[in-house]
Amino acid sequence: MEEISALDLILRTALGLGITQWMAFIFSIIYVVLAANENIWCWPFGIISVILAFIVYVDPEVRLYSDAVLQVFYVVMSVYGWWNWRQSRNQDLEPKEFDNLGADASGALTITQWSTQKHFIAFGIGVGLALVAGWAWTLTGAALPFIDAFTTAFSVIATIMVAQKVLENWLYWIVIDFACIFIYAHRGIYLFSLLFFIYMVIAVFGYISWKRKYALQLANNG
Repeated sequence: MEEISALDLILRTALGLGITQWMAFIFSIIYVVLAANENIWCWPFGIISVILAFIVYVDPEVRLYSDAVLQVFYVVMSVYGWWNWRQSRNQDLEPKEFDNLGADASGALTITQWSTQKHFIAFGIGVGLALVAGWAWTLTGAALPFIDAFTTAFSVIATIMVAQKVLENWLYWIVIDFACIFIYAHRGIYLFSLLFFIYMVIAVFGYISWKRKYALQLANNG
C-alpha cells in the first residue's frame, strides 16, 4: 500500500479543490484587505469574488443556497458601495455641507457609528429574515438551512454597513466569519473555511484601523 506523506495529502487536497475555489479565495482576500484599508478598489475585486463563490455554493455537493442567493445581493451592494464611496469622494460641495452627507472636506465618505437603537432594529430584522429563509430552505433540501440562513441574513446587514462605512460592521463580520468557519468545514469546503478564518483575523484589524480613524475624525471635527 502506497504511503502518503502529510505534505502530499495537503497538496493533493489543494489541487482537488479546483480553480474556481482558489480564484474565489484569492479575490476575496484582496477584497477584504482593501476594504479594511478603505481602498475603493475593494469593490471590483469583491464583485469578481462573489461571482466565483456563487458557482461554488450551487454545486450539488455543497448546496448552500442561502449563501448562493447572498452572492447575488453582494454583487448589487458592491456596485452600490463602489458608487457610494466614489460619489462622496467626487462631491464638489462647501465643507460646511459635508457633515450631512457623511463626507469630509476632501469629499471622501467618512466612518460613522450606529446608535444602540439601530443595532437592535438590525438584530430584529436579521433574526426575522433568518427564520423565514431557514424555513424556506428546509423545503429545498439545503444543508444546514437555519444556520446558513442566519449567517446570510446578518451578512446582508453587515454588507450594507460596509457600503455606508459604519464602524461596527467589523464586529458583525467577526461573529459571522467565526460561524462560517464551522459551516464550510462541515460541508467539506475547507479552503473557504480557511478563508473565513483569515476574514475573521482581518476583521479584527479592520475594526481597530477604522476605530482609530474614527477617533481622528472626531478630534479633527472637534
